[in-house]
Amino acid sequence: MVCIAAFVVLLVLSAVSAKYRTLLRRAWGCVSRKVTFRPCDTTFREDVTNSLLAPLALRSPRLVRPASIALEATAWVMVLSLVVSGYIVAQSGLNLVAYGTCNKQNPQACSLSATQGCSIDAQTPSFWESVWRGNVLGAFGNEFSSLADTISAIPGRFKTWDAAQYAASHASYLGGYRDGLPTALEVIDPGCAFCAQLFRNLEESGFAEVNNLTYIVYPITLSFGPKFPNSPLVAEYLTAIQLIESSPGAPADDPTDWFILKQIFTGERDDGMGWQVWLNEQASADEAEAQLRAWLAHAGYDQEAIAEVDTLADSAQVDELIAQGQTVVEEEIRTLTIPTLIANGDLHLGVVDVKDLEDMG
Repeated sequence: MVCIAAFVVLLVLSAVSAKYRTLLRRAWGCVSRKVTFRPCDTTFREDVTNSLLAPLALRSPRLVRPASIALEATAWVMVLSLVVSGYIVAQSGLNLVAYGTCNKQNPQACSLSATQGCSIDAQTPSFWESVWRGNVLGAFGNEFSSLADTISAIPGRFKTWDAAQYAASHASYLGGYRDGLPTALEVIDPGCAFCAQLFRNLEESGFAEVNNLTYIVYPITLSFGPKFPNSPLVAEYLTAIQLIESSPGAPADDPTDWFILKQIFTGERDDGMGWQVWLNEQASADEAEAQLRAWLAHAGYDQEAIAEVDTLADSAQVDELIAQGQTVVEEEIRTLTIPTLIANGDLHLGVVDVKDLEDMG
């Protein structure tokens, strides 16, 4: 390991001064033999060791042996640190290409990502979390599995995306479905502020006028529960409304679920607080459910129809449909950022600005 560590040091020094390049060539010869499992040039190794230990040998000969051991140990630490650092850099680069973030465990922690969105944090423990829990084999297994998933996701970022492929059979479309227009699809969490920003951008750009815009509702879940407390409830009501208002081949022209999304993303309470903020920070589950019923009544639902939505929202059928949407997001679209928009043959992570949305028209 001494010759490998020496090669790294000489590589840096040679960039500054040409006088180290002869030694660099000798070091490279040693390293090339090491990586091909051949014996290293022992004279070079001895030259390096002797040059470092010679002053100590003159002053304290008895310390030469422990110093030699320490030197070898330091070389091992240096090389292992270099390998680990190189792996982390490579892994981060692959994650950035595949997911738009260098940190899959906590996407928003990546300073290299310019994406504005709510992150879907990985549920698998990180390498060091697993090690800390004593699960060393699991740590390496999860690490290699995560790397394999990242590599397999990269080709998808360069394919032509067809939003219609991911739209559910019960999907609703903003403004109703119109023959001849391309399909666009969002992945949204009703509690995510960035989804609200994208909704406003979509409205301002007139995007839904030239696209059949639909969505998959994806309540982000963390290890301790939902990221936004009332998102699962809202998702259940949105899905129930879609089921009631859709029929085979004939989705609603003025879908109520989009009316409710508009209230959540752009509306305000009488006290000036946004509905989304209220749902995320103040509303209990009962209060949120009461407000959803109020919006249904405002949209023209009578008490019998509202009761039908209540019953369906609490059904296994709706839970299964939401789970199917989550599977599509995690295993087919494979995004870590909410919102995600599939439009114009591309996958767009996070908030898309008005100008870019207009260019897709």
